[in-house]
Amino acid sequence: MLARRIAMFSLLMFPAIALSDDFVSLAEARKISDKVVLFFKQEKIADAYGLLKPYWPIPVVEVDSMANQTNIQWPMLKQRFGTSIATEFVKEEKVGESLARYVYLHKFQNHAVRWVFTFYKPNDRWVINSVTMDDRIGDLFDN
Repeated sequence: MLARRIAMFSLLMFPAIALSDDFVSLAEARKISDKVVLFFKQEKIADAYGLLKPYWPIPVVEVDSMANQTNIQWPMLKQRFGTSIATEFVKEEKVGESLARYVYLHKFQNHAVRWVFTFYKPNDRWVINSVTMDDRIGDLFDN
């Protein structure tokens, strides 16, 4: 009886466990990042986060929460910055052999935001470490 309860509990908890895929190369990571930024430009928030989920080793519920927060905040962003008009890949940065970052500019009518995708290589494959968006476009300039 106890074994059956444990098995049932495991089955119920399985969807909450983050099972992440990974990228063999940074070129693969770049392709996914490009697609995600395009989804954001097209206001396909769920599609963007859905594409990130397999490669981000955090619980799915956390990614879903980020998607919900983005959906809530997007109308305010549009009101302040205007209509989304284009995206632009800005740069790739690497730190050692284990960290890489892709930075994009997301252009709106009145302002721009930057998207930063950070990847971590714990062994021989890459995973998403973080994805952030902010309006600190001045930080794109080298000091």
